[in-house]
This record gives sequence, structure tokens and C-alpha cells, in this order.
Amino acid sequence: MNHFSVRRRALAVAALSAASVAVACTDKRVQAVDTGITRDSAMSVLSHDLKPGTGPDSFPNVYKRERYLVAGKNYEVLYFNSDNAKQVVRNGAPAVDTVSLKNLTPIVLVENKVIGKGWRFWDSVATANKIKITKP
Repeated sequence: MNHFSVRRRALAVAALSAASVAVACTDKRVQAVDTGITRDSAMSVLSHDLKPGTGPDSFPNVYKRERYLVAGKNYEVLYFNSDNAKQVVRNGAPAVDTVSLKNLTPIVLVENKVIGKGWRFWDSVATANKIKITKP
């Protein structure tokens, strides 16, 4: 019985490693987000060079957030947007996407620590954990 779980973990680690190497992010702030840093540190990096007059925002340059509880671990995905645009939500109505997913960069955290970034990485994590995602 341990053989299956060991194989699954090894496969997941290999997939995560390969995905992180293949990440091609274009924004310098996203490139500066390193694996292992906390969510607060990531937010500090993402808010660097924020345009004046944007007002107070606890998640600057994050278009939307998604959270999942998988096998007792908290997964959080921050969809980075260099223009500080936000997903529109009105009075409990379903959210309206004003920015295409292909223009966002997912930053994936587990237990408030960054584990990777980019669509390839997020797709591999979602597949390994059977999380349904909308792909760009």
C-alpha cells in the first residue's frame, strides 16, 4: 500500500519541479516572487511599483483569488494582473470577468507559502489534486 503513495508523491514532486523550470513569466514582479516565501512577502513584491493613487488594497495587482482545501492543506491561487484590475462582483451576483485569463499569471500557495507560479505549474498542481480549473 505504501508503494502507491510513494510513487504518487515522487510523480507529484517531479511534475512540480519540471513545471517550475518551464515557467515563463514576463512581468518583473512575478519573476521576483520566489518559491518558499510567505504570502505577505509575495504581496509586497507584487505591489512594488504600484501606480500612485490606487488607494489602499490588501491584494494589489491580484485580479482574483481562489482557495481550496485539499487533503487538509489550504491551497490559494492569486491571479496576478499588472494593471491592478479587479474582478467585478456586484451585490452577491456572480463575478464578471473583465480581464482574459491568458492575461493573468497564477501564483500558487500552500499553507501561505508560494510553491510556484504560471499556468503550467498551476495546471500540474490542479491535475495532481483533482481541482477543476478554467484554463486560459
